[in-house]
Amino acid sequence: MVKISVLQHAPSTHLPARPGDPTPVQRNLDPLLHPFSRARERTRALNATKMERMFAKPFIASLEGHVDAVEVMARKPDSVTDVASASWDGEIILHNLATRTRLAKIPGAHKGKISGLCFSGQTRMLSCGVDHNIKMWDIRPSGDDSMGAGPSEPKPLYVYPGKSVFKSAPVSNLTFPTSTETITAVRFNAAEPSVLASIGTDRTFALYDIRTGKAERRLIMQMRNNSLSWSPTFPTSVLLASEDHNLVLSTLFTADARFVLSGSDDGNIRIWKANASEKLGIITARERAAIEYRDSLKERWKMDAQIGKVQRSRHIPKPVYKAGQLKHTMLEAQRVKEERRRKHTRAGENKPKAERKKVVIAEQT
Repeated sequence: MVKISVLQHAPSTHLPARPGDPTPVQRNLDPLLHPFSRARERTRALNATKMERMFAKPFIASLEGHVDAVEVMARKPDSVTDVASASWDGEIILHNLATRTRLAKIPGAHKGKISGLCFSGQTRMLSCGVDHNIKMWDIRPSGDDSMGAGPSEPKPLYVYPGKSVFKSAPVSNLTFPTSTETITAVRFNAAEPSVLASIGTDRTFALYDIRTGKAERRLIMQMRNNSLSWSPTFPTSVLLASEDHNLVLSTLFTADARFVLSGSDDGNIRIWKANASEKLGIITARERAAIEYRDSLKERWKMDAQIGKVQRSRHIPKPVYKAGQLKHTMLEAQRVKEERRRKHTRAGENKPKAERKKVVIAEQT
């Protein structure tokens, strides 16, 4: 009788564990067998950086409807897509970001500029303006393109005159010791409800703690800030709208922090991606793993000269490119001048200032 020996391999070593999983690949991780692994990794990082710049298109859409500058915006708390905006002509519009349509409109809500807007619950909205009135609106959908009492003229539910609403004595008085500014906007941090941020007319950005009842920190910026918004997913990040190039009056993060809304004096609300090269739509598990791998490569090789050059490049329209080129020439001349001053004067004893800190003139605690 002939004896037969059969070689048997476990299916788990060469077949997927579940339907749809990738086929297992056997690799030897010995670095002696892969002398060009670092060169391959750098090439992958360079290709990942080029792909990021290739797909970097942050602008998504523009929401129209206002005829004057957009002063404030507010996000509906129970919805991811509904956002309200108010302009200088006293008009309030409720937008839907998903369909990019106008849900409702309140013309002439206030006499003059609307300076504040917020939601109270799911069906109430509060607005205040330079006419010294606070008005409450019913935002439940109706058959026509208006909100309030009827189809002819939208009317507020309540009107509170400014001097009769507030108490005679404040519950808490938060101020900076040497501050004489006019506060233009305040925002509470969603993760730390006791932390309050404010901006003023003297180009300051201040942080307060209502538990201690005093200001913790204040930054004096180069440009005046018109609006601020805390990031919903990153509590330590704050978005400031300033007057550095164009007049941006209001900014707002969406509920998932993937998009940024900006309102300016041209009457448009523009939707931008927070990550310029992020893909919109459904992402599979394998695609997400590939994106995370490319991000780790870019972070690891960001100090490489060629990769850094590609990462700093921007594809923009020619007028914007020419304006940026002119500003780059001016900044380069200023940098050379500061470098020479640092070499030949006593000011060279100090370290050069980081780019992110150059917009901050002074920090006070």
